[in-house]
Amino acid sequence: MSVKVDQIVRSERKTIEIQVSIEGHIIVRAPLNETMKEIDQYIESKKFWLLRTQQITKARYLNDLHKKYEDGEKFLYLGKERPLKIINNSVNEVPLFYREGSFCLSSSYLKFANKIFIDWYKDKAKEYVSDVAERYSKLYDIPFDKVSITNAYSQWASCSGNGCLNFSWRVILVPKEVISYLVVHELAHILLRDHSQDYWIKVEQMMPDYLKYENWLKNNDHICSMFKNEIGSYVAKSKSSPNTSSDEKSEQFEFEI
Repeated sequence: MSVKVDQIVRSERKTIEIQVSIEGHIIVRAPLNETMKEIDQYIESKKFWLLRTQQITKARYLNDLHKKYEDGEKFLYLGKERPLKIINNSVNEVPLFYREGSFCLSSSYLKFANKIFIDWYKDKAKEYVSDVAERYSKLYDIPFDKVSITNAYSQWASCSGNGCLNFSWRVILVPKEVISYLVVHELAHILLRDHSQDYWIKVEQMMPDYLKYENWLKNNDHICSMFKNEIGSYVAKSKSSPNTSSDEKSEQFEFEI
């Protein structure tokens, strides 16, 4: 079985790197002067790992994308999978609530379950992340403008030039310690607008074991695409797109993993 490469990206890098995206796409990053023969040889040397990783990634992505709203289905919340219970109650009552380690969804709202879940997650993300940001902001004397919750599914968080901290609502799906790292990462960008050595020194000062959480995010990046609209495709992370204006480029600093 051959390996189908979805994209080859050439740049002034020195080595070949192969990535399997959250959707199972295979992306090859290669130096400008690398020949196709050398690229093919490298891909062939990684063939079995690539095919296996792609298969696992696609299965996990599809499972995350197509949630079933029925008793026993598991939904992530703060890093743990919580079971869903379908309950019979009046349409005038709360559609969804969390109690004693389980999600409870009213049977009257099953048709709107996906939106109800996302709205619930967004509310919890805003509340939780804002509290964490306030705590670290005071602890390290780094003021910020506000916390915004976005629908982003290809990046976890970003920091705008005016000090606004932006987080995908999906951060509420990951463990508490990882959320704290995401907040620290963006607060540090208020002081240093790049990923220079000084920046990472600052992050380490604020959170000495940050590498553990950064690696966790790399190994669980599929979570960032959960509940994603089925229309659209994965876009490799970048600081700005070709259609981004120069003003937007200077305003936005993405957290890339």
